[in-house]
Amino acid sequence: MFPKRTHILHTRFAHTLRPYQKECIDTCIALFKKGVRRQAVSLPVGSGKTVIFSNLINKVPAPTPLATKTIVLAHREELLAQAAKQIEDTMPNLVVEIDQGTRVANPAADVIVASVPTLGREQSDRLSRYDPRRFKLLVIDEAHHAAAETYTRIVKHFEATHDLATEPSHRLFVWGCSATLHRHDGLGLGGVFDKIVYRKQFVDMIREGHLSRMKVVTVCTGTRISKVRVYAGDFAVKALSSVVNNQTRNLSIVKAYQTFAQGKRKSTLVFAVDIAHARTLCQIFNHYGVGAKTVLSTTSTADRESTLREFRDRSLPVIINCGILTEGTDIPNIDCVMMARPTRSLVLFQQMIGRGMRLFTGKSDCLVVDLIDSFDGSKTSHITVPTLLGLDPQLVFKETDILDGRAVSQLAEEHRLANIGRSDIDDDEDGAPQTGGILQELDAELLSKLPKTLGSLESMGFTAKTHLNPLNFFELPKSFDHNTAASRVGELEMVSAGNHRLRQLSRYAWVCLTPTYYMLSGFNMTFAIRKNKPGDLWQGYVKRTLRSKRKAGSLSDKKKAKGESVFTVGKKPVMEAEEFEHALRGMDTLVKIHCGSQAQLKLFMWDAPWRKLPPTPMQISMLKRFVAEFELPKDSVPDTAAASNSGPPATGSATVVRVLSGGSKGKAMKNNGGVQWLNRGIATNLIVRMRNGSIGWWKDATKAQERLDSAQRERDADLKRLAAWGDIMGDSAAGDKKAAM
Repeated sequence: MFPKRTHILHTRFAHTLRPYQKECIDTCIALFKKGVRRQAVSLPVGSGKTVIFSNLINKVPAPTPLATKTIVLAHREELLAQAAKQIEDTMPNLVVEIDQGTRVANPAADVIVASVPTLGREQSDRLSRYDPRRFKLLVIDEAHHAAAETYTRIVKHFEATHDLATEPSHRLFVWGCSATLHRHDGLGLGGVFDKIVYRKQFVDMIREGHLSRMKVVTVCTGTRISKVRVYAGDFAVKALSSVVNNQTRNLSIVKAYQTFAQGKRKSTLVFAVDIAHARTLCQIFNHYGVGAKTVLSTTSTADRESTLREFRDRSLPVIINCGILTEGTDIPNIDCVMMARPTRSLVLFQQMIGRGMRLFTGKSDCLVVDLIDSFDGSKTSHITVPTLLGLDPQLVFKETDILDGRAVSQLAEEHRLANIGRSDIDDDEDGAPQTGGILQELDAELLSKLPKTLGSLESMGFTAKTHLNPLNFFELPKSFDHNTAASRVGELEMVSAGNHRLRQLSRYAWVCLTPTYYMLSGFNMTFAIRKNKPGDLWQGYVKRTLRSKRKAGSLSDKKKAKGESVFTVGKKPVMEAEEFEHALRGMDTLVKIHCGSQAQLKLFMWDAPWRKLPPTPMQISMLKRFVAEFELPKDSVPDTAAASNSGPPATGSATVVRVLSGGSKGKAMKNNGGVQWLNRGIATNLIVRMRNGSIGWWKDATKAQERLDSAQRERDADLKRLAAWGDIMGDSAAGDKKAAM
């Protein structure tokens, strides 16, 4: 009835669990016995997630005498093969079958490793062949896909019978694992899993020696991706390729390989945007004498296996792929990863760099070449290695080991000092010249026109840029031109928001109250993101403010009677996330859900028309409560009616603002006799921050920084005194020697 079982030919070996793998399994089983039946585990690429669930299978007790089987779900052929192989290695006494396409598994097998597209597609009869009552465990590999309809259809099939069980212990155990348990919209996977029961960060895995060390070098290009369309949380592939697949940038990728990897690294994996980009890069690599091949969706199975075999044997130095080797790829000898594909997805970025993080004999570390295409902080954002580490995304690494805290701190300080008062608003919208235009594929004639040798990256125009890094609470960049302030109001928006990255990451007008507390407030609704202490998850909160119409005498708190409401964090968060970017994306999704209409949603955006209006008299009155001095020319104060219909402030209606700067007299925001422009949006940012504790935090941080600076000055003075004393002693010794002669 069923085809003869095909055994996967390999050598069986006993696998000793690493301490964290055993800890993970023990944690899962303990919580399972307490009733947590839908568990997720977050572990980085290379941590052995397949090993964990292979060893988990025989530890899960059967809820009923009938329910003894396990089904493992995966969405790609490579993942299916790896899972089946590992399970057979771990438990050779079990019968393991693969159900995919033309391969039909025997339902009597102990473990079914099933293809999600095969079982989960609509109107498929393959799923009905399995009796849910016979299964105790359902494993979902790469569980960040679990919210997709094909997955949920399978889960519902196997949970249907178990959900009717009167005893909780008789229900199915649903277990998922992934390096990135996030959806593109930032929300969690609560519809599939109840809890993330175990997690480990990739930096901790590196530090403990379970993953390869990682060095990073940053290559900054002039290619602008500010206007590339975004779809489902990431750049639209076709639009992105049309911008980045240009000759100038492609040559820089090859030159970066020649500079940092050729002769030093044996196995380099390049991530391209699409098929055309991958083929073009391959041609240019080959043109400059570098052995490179592509692995694409159009590559035949035989050619793919042959290419990967050469790559694993280290006879092929470079492989270029697009979307093929991001998941389920076990090639531990990869010692260099080139990020030629920009992405806004933290999930995808982690998957790409994770390809080079596995340990391998003779491999000391993995080099990540982080190609950065746009530092236009006011328009777009894409993930970089600094983003992954929680650092300034514009920080430039110089073949730096990410575990070398001293080197990273030194780079961060150099970057801070270099960027004091600099602006990241570049007048040149085109960036570096994109010679040759869009490249689909190079023919012999075009290849012959390429330069015979490539100069240095610096000579090609690929250098680091400087960017805005506001160090003071309200400090303007020193290069700010007040004469053109009206046309550059976005720069002031970023300064007044407290964190210039916010405009990169979100279209909504979030403000930074402290480094661990962010808020979006207005129109009777408040959204907040905060982290209580280091190591905690980021948590999101939503509050809707209802205006009270009671008289003052009816309430003990007169502020409540007047309808005033100071935001207080609720007891229950509406979402949680490990990374701030994911928390922000999740809260942005909730903003859309809670806003009743598109018109209301637009009011929360950075570019909302109301933000460009002059400040209202009420805003000015509120600012006066916090600033030491707030002066306005008589003709610049709009009345309420006029302000609602007026446009951006015109020349002459300038504002002088003196803010609290650690002293009672304040500090004027002036530069060369000019003054700052102020609009309603900037005033709103300042008021929200002032009312919610930013000034107190800023004063404490300023004092702490002053103490550090003072200690550094004392150390420098001590070093100078020691050096001077050494010179004196040296001269004295030389004099004694001369006298002795």
